[in-house]
Amino acid sequence: MAENKTTITTRPTTRDELQTLAKPNESLDAVINRLIGHYKSTQTRNRLAWEARIANDRQNASAVAWAERQADRLVDRLAQRQAARE
Repeated sequence: MAENKTTITTRPTTRDELQTLAKPNESLDAVINRLIGHYKSTQTRNRLAWEARIANDRQNASAVAWAERQADRLVDRLAQRQAARE
């Protein structure tokens, strides 16, 4: 049974740019899937790096105190802006 296919509308320049990323004899579908895989991989690496940094910072008492002060300042600023609107 044949696979269902769909059409994605893009500008010709976008199509041409995708084609420049293609390996020899690689379809645009394969290029798009490779780009999606790369994006997901990058997002995962960024999330893991962020989580590692947060875990490390939580072990640093001065960093935690600084972050709490910053959060308090932002909450106060938001309250002031909301009060000014009323």
